Amino acid sequence: MNTYQGLHARFYDLIYADKPYGAEAQFVVDQLLQADIEGRALLDVACGSGRHARELQALGFDVTGVDYSPDLLAMARERSPGIEFVEQDMRELDLGGRCFDAVTCLFDSIGYPQTDEGVIATLRGIRRHLARAGVAAIEFLHAPALLSHSSPVRVRRWETPGGGTLLRVSETELDRERNVMHVEYDVMHLAPDGTWEREREQQSNRFFEVDEMRDLIARAGFSDVRFVAAYQSDEKIRTETFHVMAVAQ
Repeated sequence: MNTYQGLHARFYDLIYADKPYGAEAQFVVDQLLQADIEGRALLDVACGSGRHARELQALGFDVTGVDYSPDLLAMARERSPGIEFVEQDMRELDLGGRCFDAVTCLFDSIGYPQTDEGVIATLRGIRRHLARAGVAAIEFLHAPALLSHSSPVRVRRWETPGGGTLLRVSETELDRERNVMHVEYDVMHLAPDGTWEREREQQSNRFFEVDEMRDLIARAGFSDVRFVAAYQSDEKIRTETFHVMAVAQ
């Protein structure tokens, strides 16, 4: 399982500052409403620092967040008053019998367990936490686009508060037999006073064909699912579509 920690967690919101969380949350809500969601209790699985959770709360949902990273959850609790956050492994989801009208698993986090068994365990946990007629929105990495267009090396730089610099080098290797992407991160922070920190972290994430995800969702016990291109005005899925959303009931 992946977990952000150290420098990567501390600067998580800076690294993803350009991600359009508000627009993505509105897209998710539109999908939930299209599926005739009945209430407003929502569980956000793999909630990270709570950015999607806050946007969903602003759209009228009573949100609970779950994540594996204590560092990210500490940030989420500090910045998201009115939202409950729980530290849990998504494969062992258990909120004491509570049920929700909707469960979301966004930012391709469903691929973190990597194996069929881990993904199905997560999906079954999501299903157990859905109320009758509840709806799950699950975003995943789309294999055709990733296999064709992923970059083996990527370098990014950000200015940090106070005049420091954050540098992140990402080296990506694709395991085509298992459909798993391994990324080695080298994260360096140069502080304004000239001191510096450096940490390495590896993350692995599985990517899926649509039919493959359809089978996993069915094996988890869902009876109805549709797929759309995530966060696109034209929801048709194409080979260059990087992110797909499954809406399951």
